[in-house]
Amino acid sequence: MSGGVFGKILLAAALAALTGQLIRGKTPALALLVSVSGLLVLFGLLFPGLRALWQQFQQLLQQSGLDFGLFLPLLKVLAVTQVTRISAELCRDAGERALAAKLELCGGTASLLCLLPLAKQALAMMGALGT
Repeated sequence: MSGGVFGKILLAAALAALTGQLIRGKTPALALLVSVSGLLVLFGLLFPGLRALWQQFQQLLQQSGLDFGLFLPLLKVLAVTQVTRISAELCRDAGERALAAKLELCGGTASLLCLLPLAKQALAMMGALGT
């Protein structure tokens, strides 16, 4: 990611945060909408860098000769973790701390469910080594 894109991301985040703070006292619902809009803008700015990172990851994986299926559960956990974190923070911004905590619990459970295939494969490999 170039420094220019990172600068745009920082500027967009600062503008969204400041705008949200300015209107939070008068219209809290609108402040939440500003937060969500800022999040979408940030993701839009970040998306080209994520796509380039994904392509480089695929190239490295092909060069290594490793099975993509080994890394898929880890990528799923990373995605679940980030979506959960962002969603919980949005709940906290809306004043829903209890909902945020429950969402984090669900995210942790979803992460464990994503890792089950990898754990099964690891146990099968250990079982094969033991015989």
